[in-house]
Amino acid sequence: MTWPDAEAALVAWLTPRLGVRVCTDAPADLDASLPLVRLRRIGGTDDGFRLDLAVVDIDVFAGTRASAAGLASFIREAVLSALPGSADPGVVFTATSTVAAPAWRPWENPAVTRIGATYAVHLHTAP
Repeated sequence: MTWPDAEAALVAWLTPRLGVRVCTDAPADLDASLPLVRLRRIGGTDDGFRLDLAVVDIDVFAGTRASAAGLASFIREAVLSALPGSADPGVVFTATSTVAAPAWRPWENPAVTRIGATYAVHLHTAP
């Protein structure tokens, strides 16, 4: 048994709930793909076997600040309220917390608004 792939598990969990593209790398055509959510693991710890504490950045890209903020708020509610206790094939999410609340983050194109947040997500492989 190995530890879970936190990024893949979170993308799989978020995608059907958001109705927008969720990816781990910003696509070359990001400006034409709005709204878009980018999720990246930026740290955390694991036991090398089964348990994982993933620290993830979730960035929302949209054409307006209101749209980006609304989607970021929806994601925050989902991650904190609905994710703990849920399971996807091979993965169980056990707890979540906010490391940095959703806030504006710079992006090179001023026509695109980026709102990002950082979360700690505890997960483990399903038995």
